[in-house]
Order: sequence, then structure tokens, then C-alpha cells
Amino acid sequence: MIPSTVPRPPAHVRRTQLFVGALAVAAVVLFVLALLTINWPTWARVQSGLTRNVAPLLNGLVRPDLKTFPLAWRSMWETFHMAVLGTLLGAVLAFPLSFLAAGNLLGGRPFAMPGKALLVGVRTFPEILLAIIFVAAAGPGPTAGIMAMGLHSIGFLGKIFSDVIEGIDAGPTEAIRAAGGGPIQVFLYAVVPQVLPEFASNVLYRFEINLRAAAVLGLVGAGGIGLPLLQRLQFRRWDEVSMLLLVIIAFVVTVDLISSRIRRRLV
Repeated sequence: MIPSTVPRPPAHVRRTQLFVGALAVAAVVLFVLALLTINWPTWARVQSGLTRNVAPLLNGLVRPDLKTFPLAWRSMWETFHMAVLGTLLGAVLAFPLSFLAAGNLLGGRPFAMPGKALLVGVRTFPEILLAIIFVAAAGPGPTAGIMAMGLHSIGFLGKIFSDVIEGIDAGPTEAIRAAGGGPIQVFLYAVVPQVLPEFASNVLYRFEINLRAAAVLGLVGAGGIGLPLLQRLQFRRWDEVSMLLLVIIAFVVTVDLISSRIRRRLV
């Protein structure tokens, strides 16, 4: 019986394996360094915090203040509307910008760098910072939250959209060009049909993110359920806080289930 020998992987595969191994080692080292340098609280402080805050909150979850439900429901619907408008604003503006950041449509990656740099710059700013800026500019209320989520969604969706465009099948594009089609025909009949399902799926995913973010942006005055939640946290009204949290959890879980089912059908 002749012993079989496994051939060595190609050079590019070995380079990839070496790179992945180096990344894994670097990740482990960074994780250990973070554990060693972080300022851990003492167990007595953790126990004191749990006793003063978590125990009353759990009691409130068992017996929430039902009188707070109308306020929680209205505030959560405002949060929902903020997430819808912020997502739509970001998606509408990200759609054209994504094509300016797709190298395969612009003749090469260098031509797409300005568009990519713009999208990177937009999503560099966290939503909470954008909300603070817009609250100072437009005043407290849902408008500031919508603008903050919309602007941040442009960078997020624009990046995802451009990646989807760069990953399309080049066959339909080449076929239309070979048949004498121009850029408009290529765009309408080769690019758009391929990217629309994934675009819609990613917009729904971003909506899920914005719905959670909208609840937090209210903490800085950007509307939504975050403001009444902050007010009741400051006065330790745990039964009212519990009702607000229950409404948030129920709403977010329901939206996630519906959105996930729709996204599975799209892609």
C-alpha cells in the first residue's frame, strides 16, 4: 500500500492562514491586556449596587405600575415613528451615495475612494453625539432624534449598499453592454434587480438598530421613550421604570420577529 501524501496548500492559501493566525494571536493578546488594565470594581461595591438597584427593579417587573402604561405606549409609538423616519431618510440618501462608492461601476477602486471616504466620515460620529448636536440646533424633541438616526444611517447603509453593489454578478452587466446597452440600461436592468432585495433586507436590519437607538437618544432630549425613562430612573420609581422597560422589550421583540421573517423572504 502506497502511503498517500497531502500536498502543501498554495502560497496564497498559506499567506491567508498565516494572516488569520496572526490576527487570532493579536486578538487574544489585546483581550488579556484589556482584562489586566481595566479598573475592576470591588465585590462589595457590586453587591451594594445590586442590592440598591437591581432588587427594586426586579420587584417592579413583577408588579409594574399599570397607570404608566398609557404614557409608555404613547412614548414607544413616538420612538417607533422616529425609527421609521430616520431609517427612510438614511436609506433614501444612502442609495445614490452607495453607487458613488462602488469601484466596479466607476472603473476602479481609486475612483470610488472619495465616496467611500465620505461614508466613513459620516458614520464616524456616534448617534448619541449627533443627537446632542441636533438637540442644540433644533431643540429637544423627536426631530433631533430623526436627524441623528438619519445621518448615521447614511454612513451605515451607504457602506453596506456599496459592498452589495461590488459583489454583484458581472454577467448581466456585460451581456447588456455587449447588446449595445448604455449606462442607464446597465443600471436599470443589470444592477438594480440584483441589489434591491439585499438593499431592502439591510434597510429593515437598520430599522431594528434605529428602534433600539431611538429609545436611548431620548436620554439626551431627542424624543421618544428615553426621556420619561430617564426621569423615572432619576427618582428611583422602579415600578414605573419597569412598565416602561416591559413596553420597550415587548415592542422591540415583536418588531424583530416580524422584520426577521420579512428579511428571510427577501434574501
